Amino acid sequence: MGSNPTLFFYRGELLPKTLVMLCYEGDLSDLNRHGWVCEEKYDGTRVKDVKKNGKVTLINRKGINYTSRLPESVAALKKIEGDFVIDTEAVYINPLGQVEFTPCQRRCSTSDLGQVYWKRLKWPITQMAFDMMELNGEDITHYPYLERKKLLKELLEGSGCLPEIHYAPYTYNLKEAWADVLTRGNEGLILKDPNSAYEYERSYRWLKLKNWKHQTVDVAGYTAGSGARSATFGALVLTKNGKFVGCVGSGFNDWELRQIKGKLDAAPRRIPRSFDIDEPWTAIDIELQVIVKYYKHTENGVMRFPVFEDVAVQ
Repeated sequence: MGSNPTLFFYRGELLPKTLVMLCYEGDLSDLNRHGWVCEEKYDGTRVKDVKKNGKVTLINRKGINYTSRLPESVAALKKIEGDFVIDTEAVYINPLGQVEFTPCQRRCSTSDLGQVYWKRLKWPITQMAFDMMELNGEDITHYPYLERKKLLKELLEGSGCLPEIHYAPYTYNLKEAWADVLTRGNEGLILKDPNSAYEYERSYRWLKLKNWKHQTVDVAGYTAGSGARSATFGALVLTKNGKFVGCVGSGFNDWELRQIKGKLDAAPRRIPRSFDIDEPWTAIDIELQVIVKYYKHTENGVMRFPVFEDVAVQ
């Protein structure tokens, strides 16, 4: 596989490689995959740890350098002997042992050193290390997943217990792990082929299974569409009991887009509510409810990753 080439050919096109391996969406039937394993899907930020000749560099999945943003991770990685490239999820774990996304997002988006210092004290980051791509200069991406996990565990355990970096365990008990996710209200699972190589692209040998929630919400307006959606709309602006809960722009098929657009056009305009969605939108007076699936609410009550499912029957 080489050491992460930047381009690859796919169906006659030269496309950019990803900086890390990505997965496709799975469904509940994938819990029946015999011989597969799974890891918890952590609600944080993907970070690739690179240590070469004693120098540590942290890079997110889009190539942004996070080294100065997560000094506690850098200090911990320097304590681990040897050179390596590790795949991790940076998370914030609150005093109750729960993973919270917003504090992690604030940490990883902060590059001002003064802000980094005090936010580090308030929201310390832990890295959940789940894979390894290089070890002491050797590309191990062609090794089977379980062999890479074994080497990763040995590497981390050889440096003692570092609170800033944890080894992410796996299990063959897919259904039991999923039941545990539901009980604890966690984000989901990543299902993996135990013999899979590490591919710098999206692969069906890794599947994500998310713990979606469902809610019926009111449509308060819409944003303008662009490109292929220029004739319909970009996203529906949603409320619940009069409070803004997010915008949904995905999950629609062409027929649904046209049908909903007709309802939006027929509705009278109204003065926009007091909430701000950071882009222009058209407020309307309409009795239209939709069902959406989402992961969880932010601290402001906004749905994360909302996806349209259907128009609610009224």
